[in-house]
Amino acid sequence: MLVLRNMLNLPSCNFLKILTLAFSVALLSANPARAGMELHELDGKVVDLDDYRGNGKWLLVMLWSTSCHICEMQKPDISDFHSRHKDTDAEVLGIALDGMEGIEAVKKNMQEHKTSFPSLVGNIMIVASHYQGMTEESLRGTPTYLLFDPQGELVGNNPGPLRTEAIEAFMERKSS
Repeated sequence: MLVLRNMLNLPSCNFLKILTLAFSVALLSANPARAGMELHELDGKVVDLDDYRGNGKWLLVMLWSTSCHICEMQKPDISDFHSRHKDTDAEVLGIALDGMEGIEAVKKNMQEHKTSFPSLVGNIMIVASHYQGMTEESLRGTPTYLLFDPQGELVGNNPGPLRTEAIEAFMERKSS
């Protein structure tokens, strides 16, 4: 699993960039007016995570990046999960943490890997701030998963690889 410092391509001694990230996360966390998580569709349209959750289906959110090899290993299983469930009880939504400057790389990655689930693009600082606000944990790297129930409530998070069988078992237990 990649650590946040490596995802941001920050050398461990680059104090100014780390300080800037910490200040940005603290500022976003302290501002209740910034309740939504601003994300971008691949065409650049601004959307919010709230637009995708609470639509009567489970929502599995995969936080990923184009430089994450584990993400690429997970995508076939996560794509299969999405394809099997999208018409009935669950969907997958990816959030690429490459930022708008990496949107072309995200598009290329999704085409090359034939990802069946849609992905949005987010700014790492904004996503990390909201992740911490939702889970009370720091974002440690990619892949990281969030699971929302059909009403849109966060019911689980998982940093690191995830087995789709575990998601299905969890959904079955909670739906009974």
